[in-house]
Amino acid sequence: MTGYGAEAQEQLRLAVGRAKADDPMAQVTVLAPNNIAGVVARRHLARGTADRPGVAGIEVTTLVRLAERIAAPRLAPRRPATRTVLAAAWRRALSQDPGQFEDIADHPATVRALVRAHAELRDVSDEARAALSAASPLCAELVRLHSQVRELTGDGWYDDTDLLVTAREHVRASALGHCVLFLPQDLNRSETAFAEALGRGAELTVIAALTGEERADRDVCRLLQHLGADPGDPPAARTATAVINASDSDDEVRCVVRDLMSTLRSTPAHRVALLHSHATPYGRLLHEQLAAAGVQVNGTGYRAVDERAVGRFLPLVLALADRRLPRAELFRVLSSVPSRQFDGERIPISPWERLSRAAGVVGGDDWDRRLHTYRVDQRARRAAEVNLPEPQDWLIRRCDEQAATARALRGFTMRLREELSRADRIGTWAELGEWAQQLFTTLVGELDSLRALPAEEQYAATAVISILGSLATLDELGVAPSLQGLRDVLDTELAGARARVGRFGDGVLVAPLSAAVGLDLDVVYVIGLSEDLYPGRIRGDALLPDRARRVTGGELPERRESLDAKHRDLLAAFGAAERVVVSFARGDLRRSSKRLPSRWLLPSMRALCDDDTLTATEWDRPATYGDAMRTVGSFAGELTRCSNLATEQEWRVRQTAAAGRLDDAVVDNAVAMIHARASDRLTRFDGNLIGVGGLPNFATEDRVISPTALESYATCPHGFFVERLLGVKPLELPEDIVVIGPADIGNLVHESMDQLVTEFAERLPGPGEPWTVEQHARLLEIFAERAAHYQDRGLTGYPRLWAPERDRITRDGARMLAADDSWRFEHGVQVVASELPFGMNGRPPVTVEVAEGTVSFRGSADLVGRRRDGALVVIDIKTGSARKFQDIPTSDSFCDGTKLQLPVYAHAARRRFGDPATPVEASYWFVRRDLGRIPLPLSRDVEQRYSRTISTLVRSIAAGLFPPKAPEDPDHAWVQCVYCNPDGIGHAEARVRWKRKRQDPVLQELVALVEPQASHGTAP
Repeated sequence: MTGYGAEAQEQLRLAVGRAKADDPMAQVTVLAPNNIAGVVARRHLARGTADRPGVAGIEVTTLVRLAERIAAPRLAPRRPATRTVLAAAWRRALSQDPGQFEDIADHPATVRALVRAHAELRDVSDEARAALSAASPLCAELVRLHSQVRELTGDGWYDDTDLLVTAREHVRASALGHCVLFLPQDLNRSETAFAEALGRGAELTVIAALTGEERADRDVCRLLQHLGADPGDPPAARTATAVINASDSDDEVRCVVRDLMSTLRSTPAHRVALLHSHATPYGRLLHEQLAAAGVQVNGTGYRAVDERAVGRFLPLVLALADRRLPRAELFRVLSSVPSRQFDGERIPISPWERLSRAAGVVGGDDWDRRLHTYRVDQRARRAAEVNLPEPQDWLIRRCDEQAATARALRGFTMRLREELSRADRIGTWAELGEWAQQLFTTLVGELDSLRALPAEEQYAATAVISILGSLATLDELGVAPSLQGLRDVLDTELAGARARVGRFGDGVLVAPLSAAVGLDLDVVYVIGLSEDLYPGRIRGDALLPDRARRVTGGELPERRESLDAKHRDLLAAFGAAERVVVSFARGDLRRSSKRLPSRWLLPSMRALCDDDTLTATEWDRPATYGDAMRTVGSFAGELTRCSNLATEQEWRVRQTAAAGRLDDAVVDNAVAMIHARASDRLTRFDGNLIGVGGLPNFATEDRVISPTALESYATCPHGFFVERLLGVKPLELPEDIVVIGPADIGNLVHESMDQLVTEFAERLPGPGEPWTVEQHARLLEIFAERAAHYQDRGLTGYPRLWAPERDRITRDGARMLAADDSWRFEHGVQVVASELPFGMNGRPPVTVEVAEGTVSFRGSADLVGRRRDGALVVIDIKTGSARKFQDIPTSDSFCDGTKLQLPVYAHAARRRFGDPATPVEASYWFVRRDLGRIPLPLSRDVEQRYSRTISTLVRSIAAGLFPPKAPEDPDHAWVQCVYCNPDGIGHAEARVRWKRKRQDPVLQELVALVEPQASHGTAP
């Protein structure tokens, strides 16, 4: 008998030395409790045994692996029953006769739970299984299905129990030499029987460690009794030498890492371990904080393979089949790894994603229809550009590139949909595994091509390929292959696979507390010893509850006994080093709850404060802990007081706290921005770019601008700057389109009217004449054709909502021509042109003289007509509300600079169909809501005011004035300005800022135009 840590290693060295006393080459097999303990034992023995340096003829393994070496050749050609095989066998058993599991038989969690129960049932006797079957109907069903699974796997596969039973029968014939059972823990029935057989069939030395706590040592003592050994008197239980407590888990880890940094100044890293009680959140926190501190670590990975990008990739791709390849999800999956096309070329994620949005793809058949429509549109646009008098080569190249990209994307998605559809027709698991492996390596790449990825991602790729390569064995179970079954296999296997971090001995060991057995170190940190985490709650087993376990006569341990194993692990950690620092959190900020120290930490705290009556609820009462207890008040307080901060970030925060500022240009600029935006002045953080070069001056430079662009500047100068000058626009996702948008309705109406006028260009109605019946019918046909095209482009939203809206648009179109007939009859007007271009398509721009020079406009006039007396009529068709246009005829011709189109249209019409003396009338025609027309008088005074308005706008742009001018009314049903309300939760703060900034003298002229009531002190 021995204690844990150095004492156990010394006993092992002596035992091996005795076994090799007469022959240094004598075979000795050391059976360690786990792989880490085996590595520690091997390295300790390498220092020498007895009086000999070094050691030879040593095999260090585990009990199960030794059984495998003995039994596997005798069990051939049977193969190991992996989790994949067992899960498949359980699925088949459930599919044949699920019994009470019928309602949940298809759920992956059911199979995982049954596989866990299967492992426990394999270790009990037939009598115990019979007693269990009589305990309850559920247990009877479980035992019945367990027997079916054993029949399915019995002839072709073996598990650990088969190995142990077979090895037990052949121990004498295996020539094992001397065996040392080193630090055995809670062995199950089969392992215990194999150990007994080793004692009978070979020379066996047992080196067992006790902790001094009766319940924690119960399993070890029971094993010793089975082996005929006397446990003897237990040693005194070890305790921790220091305790750290912090406000929460995050701060707890930071404090431990700071203490570790001090320890590493005098202790080699490979002689230090950080053992955590719970992987969540301590595994992640420890690795992140140690990486930030630059500390090299080794140990169990804290992220499973299914949390790695490469590990998630194939299951996510397979899941796309259920949802018909949704666009957003597809690009999330493809962008998670450097994915490839089927021809091996790297997928251009950004161009494909942008194009799919522009094409209106949501998923399913959209990949075929809408990408085809988009490609046709690009070809048509190219042909139209080529036929212009002065075609633009860059636009032609862009159309060619977009068409080629649409073709490639369509080909890829159609191939992927075909592959996923083909998978459900595959008849064997071998073929399905081969298909999945081919798909994975095609889209991700062969293993050799992934060497540039992090080691964890390479491990994930290897794990995926290994799992797929093992699927062929499932054909022998008679389980039908399916895409869902493949996903279940991947989910189960990848969730249990973790890549090891580093190599044992290189850096600090970071591992769960269960790895404490067999360690021999100088310093051990145990993190997370709060009662709710360690031991935590005893969670019942729905399949094998304790009341059912009791009828097995102890063959199935009760759930309470798992706490004894946890306690033993903790005490083993206490014995693994001379200095043991433990920590716990006083609270959980994630749940806003209070925490108490673990019940198993109380003996250490009592010893440190010399108070045997200390309780967990009064752990902070004694004042006699001295230096052994370190209480960290808060994150901020520790940063200002601690002398051994761990990371550069912590030192920077301390500097900021001490000096009141941080010598950091980014932080200084952030502080300056906050103060500047809170002031009454227009600053560079509010859109004041006065003196900045490169801003456009549309009055003095050879530039063209549309009236709509200037309207957007008057509406919100900041929005104009971001959208028009920086080219930053909000993403419009096809998935978010519920109903057709107002802008698309307007485009549909404008395009339909233009097509009607173009088709009947030689047969348009004369002055005051009505549209013909043929023309009325043709407009409805055009509406239907355009509506179908918009639907193909994904602009119309959900079909059930689009159908009534389409009918309303069609009715409005019919009513539109009827109203136009009456108006033209009354005014004697005939239509002469629609969408009259200027400043584009080879047409010269319209120029407006302003004080600083000349502003050139581009665009197209919606409709142009001619009266009987030769006067021209320009019309701007509107499909929205007339509410903001009501003051145009009387007081506000240009609506504070936001309605600037009609005067430019008048100039374009006069140049095309008249001369400078030709009179022109202008009006807004509302065709859907607030039916009617609102005229804009084009008098000389109006033209002068128009010139001044344009002058103010272009002068302000050239000067660099781009303040956010948030709307007056709050956003409710929709966002009025995405640049003032980018997150969609309101622009109240931006409005308050604008009301404060608009008083700045530099904005006086602009505010007088765009918000004149503010100049008079009447604005809200």
